[in-house]
Amino acid sequence: MKTPPLLVEDVAGFLRNAIVSGKLMQGEKLSETSIQKRFGISRSPIREALRILEQEGLVVIFPRKGAYVNEITINELNDTTIVVAALEGLAARLALPGLTDKNFKKMLRLVKKMEEEVKNFSIHDYTKTHNDFHETFVLACKNRVLIDSIGKLRRRYVRPMVTSYYFMNNIEDAVEGHIKIIDTFKENDPQKIENIVEDHIMDALIKDRDLWEKNLAGGNEKKG
Repeated sequence: MKTPPLLVEDVAGFLRNAIVSGKLMQGEKLSETSIQKRFGISRSPIREALRILEQEGLVVIFPRKGAYVNEITINELNDTTIVVAALEGLAARLALPGLTDKNFKKMLRLVKKMEEEVKNFSIHDYTKTHNDFHETFVLACKNRVLIDSIGKLRRRYVRPMVTSYYFMNNIEDAVEGHIKIIDTFKENDPQKIENIVEDHIMDALIKDRDLWEKNLAGGNEKKG
């Protein structure tokens, strides 16, 4: 009998949150037995959930060895961020002609939500809201290949973890950068909005490079 999708996603969601929050360290082995005990389920949905996380780039599965939290090198993080910045900039440019008042209202609402989450230092809530903001204009570009490519790359470099580092060390910029994106969209300049979005993402990489290196290196030290 096929495993209910909801059950698989429950397990995948639990593990995903544990990985991006740092509760599960890079290189750490994922115990199917422990997960099985926690959820009181068979191993079938656990393995399906692990395969989902493997596709997202969060987990790597070795035959006869098991599943491990994927290790992200600083070079991969740098390279992926550069590509995501370029693709999201293009998505913003393509989205510009079709953006509606509904899109702008949604982005403004999300910015206000981010402001509250910054005040409350709600890192994980902010992470989701931040992604929802970017997704608003990415989906509006209506280019399916571009949308899918950005989605896969976001998951590949664990965007929630990266966003958390940015949030913790650049609180003042966390909201202001997104207000600037909205204001630039309203100027109706395709090249300018492409540049602003790309610079916004690259700025996070440049500002937090040392912090990410420290965290990634720290994870490897704990592993050893």
